[in-house]
Amino acid sequence: MTIPPQPPEQRTLAILSALSYRTGELNSYLLEVAQGVSELIGLDWSVVTFCQEDCERILASTIDLGEAAHEVYSLHGSLTGTVVKTGCSLVVEDATTCSDYGHAPEGYRAYLGVPLRLPSGAVVGTICSFQRQPRHFTQEEVQLAELFAERAATAIDNYQLYQAIRQSEEKFRQLAENMHQVVWMYSHDGQPLYLSPAFEAIWGRSCRDWYENPTIWWQAIHPEDRERVRQAFYQDQAGEFEQEYRIIRPDGSVRLIRDQAFPIRDQAGQIYRIAGIAEDITERKQAEQEMLKAIAALAEVGELAAMIVHEVRNPLTTVLMGLNTIKRLDLPDSIQERLRLSLEEAERIRNLLQEILLYAKPQALQNADIELNGFIAEILEPIRTMPSAMSRRIEFIPSSSPIHLWGDKDKLKQVFINLVDNACQAIAEGDVVTWTVKPDITAHYACVHIHNGGEPIPPEILPKLVKPFYTTRPAGTGLGLAIVKRIVEAHNGEFTITSSPTTGTIATVRIPTKKH
Repeated sequence: MTIPPQPPEQRTLAILSALSYRTGELNSYLLEVAQGVSELIGLDWSVVTFCQEDCERILASTIDLGEAAHEVYSLHGSLTGTVVKTGCSLVVEDATTCSDYGHAPEGYRAYLGVPLRLPSGAVVGTICSFQRQPRHFTQEEVQLAELFAERAATAIDNYQLYQAIRQSEEKFRQLAENMHQVVWMYSHDGQPLYLSPAFEAIWGRSCRDWYENPTIWWQAIHPEDRERVRQAFYQDQAGEFEQEYRIIRPDGSVRLIRDQAFPIRDQAGQIYRIAGIAEDITERKQAEQEMLKAIAALAEVGELAAMIVHEVRNPLTTVLMGLNTIKRLDLPDSIQERLRLSLEEAERIRNLLQEILLYAKPQALQNADIELNGFIAEILEPIRTMPSAMSRRIEFIPSSSPIHLWGDKDKLKQVFINLVDNACQAIAEGDVVTWTVKPDITAHYACVHIHNGGEPIPPEILPKLVKPFYTTRPAGTGLGLAIVKRIVEAHNGEFTITSSPTTGTIATVRIPTKKH
């Protein structure tokens, strides 16, 4: 008994139904598409091509092309190029007599080309079919080829999306596996999906243990914190929480963990995964606590210093008043000399107490807009009348354009008076102190340099100059540069001193410029 051949419609439906595209197996699927077109339309050769930037690459062919299958071809002047350029199907019944659209491969005359169009509308390739003899293509045959082209375009689009997802997943995996924090992921119903290797270092357990028994995560949480964390994880319908909790590792040590979670939603907006980052903040928390203790201790020291200064300064004022009264008496020269020395020492003690108070007080700033060139010009003349500056020259070199700061005028004035006074005392009479303002445009800072050409400061002494009570001058208190450093740092700036026999000594104040 002879089985009658299937009608064309049934055969087409059977081939289309047999096409099975699995993610990642693009070439075999496209070969089935090309074979289906050749079989149903009765063609000698069909290819599926991928076209990009005026170039064409063959993805599938119904005949073996050998090494030629891996070559890249130019679309210029080709039949394929016409299909890609116009985005429309092209029929050429005899390419030897009609060369308006390009030339067919050698030995082939009839041509049918249909575009592979993505849902976005972009044409990414073609299905090209060839016949050795001239032939006429019906509208039904063209539509049939276009139906297969639609399937091929969808497969290519899915493949590109799949590759993009794989690349994103690989980047995520590399990032997660090189982080010090633990990256984790659960399904919405609580099933473990991913755990980064940092878990082993922080929890002291293997990732395999977690995959085999996810409850070890919860079992490790300190019993006093466990219920709070469980409620945050399961009861927050938004899938977001941030918790700090303690864990107990197998060796008995306790670590403090900060855990942040966020939801991953599907296209419908429903949560289907929860991901998070957990980090060990034990040392950081301890450092913060130590810092708070240190700040509190400094505040207490400051209050104590201020109290002592006030308690000492009042009787010292009385002593100075008494000594000045005695000075007016007619006393022998030897007594007058001793009185003069007493007054100088008492005055030095008063200055020291004032500087201790300045150093101990918190640097609360009364900030205002300061145009640096104009500000220095205003204080320059009063500074030139200081005893140390009377017999020296101070040359001010402003910046070529205005520089604005957001700072405390009184405290910055104190900084520059101190630095210029030090520079003047380091040079001989008649020598020059150079005061220069320069912008650091790239870093948005203003740089103020105060330079003197006196004896260089030994390298081993330079770091000590800003330490409280360290001084190289017999009558110095050792607090001037320490106060300068505190004021500059309160302005979020930097204070440095450099010194060498060739360049002299340069004190540099670097302060952020005002943001416009």
